[in-house]
Amino acid sequence: MNDKTLADKMYLKTARSLAVINGAVHPAIVAQLPQELLIDENNDGAAGDADSVLLFALTHKQLEQFFPEAMRRLADKGTLWIAFMKATAPKATDLTRDSINAWTKERGATGVALISLDADWSALRLRQM
Repeated sequence: MNDKTLADKMYLKTARSLAVINGAVHPAIVAQLPQELLIDENNDGAAGDADSVLLFALTHKQLEQFFPEAMRRLADKGTLWIAFMKATAPKATDLTRDSINAWTKERGATGVALISLDADWSALRLRQM
């Protein structure tokens, strides 16, 4: 049995700030994050203001829509997570780890780790190239 919290899985122990983009699609996960780290969930924060950014994308269209904001919000050497629904989830999605990684590589970021957020959601950790 894995007793790790989402904060542990996302390596937030040393983070000072976390921006969540499109978090309204899964408020239960957002509620499990360290609330003291959360900054401005309205997507209008300053450029480079977050040590970690968690972007929720239900579809490739949402990934395209919110990715530029996520990159803008990410501090130098920050950690970007893209949360997406698993193929086994009850809702259909056009996102997979491989499709996200291929698309983000063309935009200067590459996938380095994958975690499970819950039974229906995964998150891909990216680093800037």
